[in-house]
Amino acid sequence: MLKNIFTYLPLTLLLCSCSKPQPTTYNYRLFTFGTEVTTSIYTDDKDLADAGFEAIKTRFNTLNKQLHPWTPGELHSLNVACSKLKTIKISPFLQMMIKEGQHFHTMSEGLFDPAVGSLVKLWKFDNAANIHTSIPESSEIEKIQINRPSITQVKIKNDTATCINDLVRLDFGGFAKGYATEEAIGILEKMGMHDAIVNAGGDLTAIGSKGDTPWNIGIRNPFADGAIASIKTSVKTNIFTSGNYERFFEKDGKTFHHIIDPKTGYPSTETASVTVIHESGMLADAAATAIMIAGSNRWKEIAQKMGINKVMLVTSDKKIFITTQMDSLVTILDDELSKVIEDL
Repeated sequence: MLKNIFTYLPLTLLLCSCSKPQPTTYNYRLFTFGTEVTTSIYTDDKDLADAGFEAIKTRFNTLNKQLHPWTPGELHSLNVACSKLKTIKISPFLQMMIKEGQHFHTMSEGLFDPAVGSLVKLWKFDNAANIHTSIPESSEIEKIQINRPSITQVKIKNDTATCINDLVRLDFGGFAKGYATEEAIGILEKMGMHDAIVNAGGDLTAIGSKGDTPWNIGIRNPFADGAIASIKTSVKTNIFTSGNYERFFEKDGKTFHHIIDPKTGYPSTETASVTVIHESGMLADAAATAIMIAGSNRWKEIAQKMGINKVMLVTSDKKIFITTQMDSLVTILDDELSKVIEDL
């Protein structure tokens, strides 16, 4: 009897070793924050990947509700209070978001301003489903700009917030995804997953790699389908891009997009896209917006003020300005674009 047991044992061990799951990439999608959010997880445990995505989905949906400026939630309640110049109690999380927004506003010399919600709504970029048929009347824009709202006009005291300008409408779309993607990656790491990408409409945080292969991140081409550049990474990386192609409409031969210059009340014009890499997702997100508004004349100045040294700016006339630090990480895929390398 013992002879028979030992005869079959090696075969049993062989069969067990052959059935071990191999690592693969599991991909997931959801729509929130006004964009498609994709999650890619490289692991040999599908159940763990599924659980990780469910945790991310729950957190993203909670954040979207809390931070949505136009539908019921905490930020919307604050915006209603601002319209009435009333004081309102806010959570520690919302206090943090306001203070970070004020900090980025100062760093960018006011080019990044989450208080432009009144302009966002006027231009009908408050809802992706809006059908744009006309440009706002200049008089309507001037009414807002005469008493220009600013995030500096939100005063926090203890656990309350008060706006001193009734035109302030906070819209954290310019840096909320930076917070959300990093937090999502943190959720996966706590669950034991260390190779993943969370991509919120081109704004992403990546960790690890696909085994021996780095993640290959494509940067969208603002002039055509496909990618204008690619970035390979196998370490934690925050890559954030602002572009004129996400939400826009065309009128009288001109394109008007959702990134509004708070100092003019109109969408920025010189820049097609800006990609930033930084250790902080929120800062990278905010800086991409501010540098896009700064344009080709001031982008270096604003990048330096915001502590950013990895930047790629693509102008509307198809010229690439890229920092030395960024150039070493990026492969340009469009040969038709000229490239200018700048030191920061």
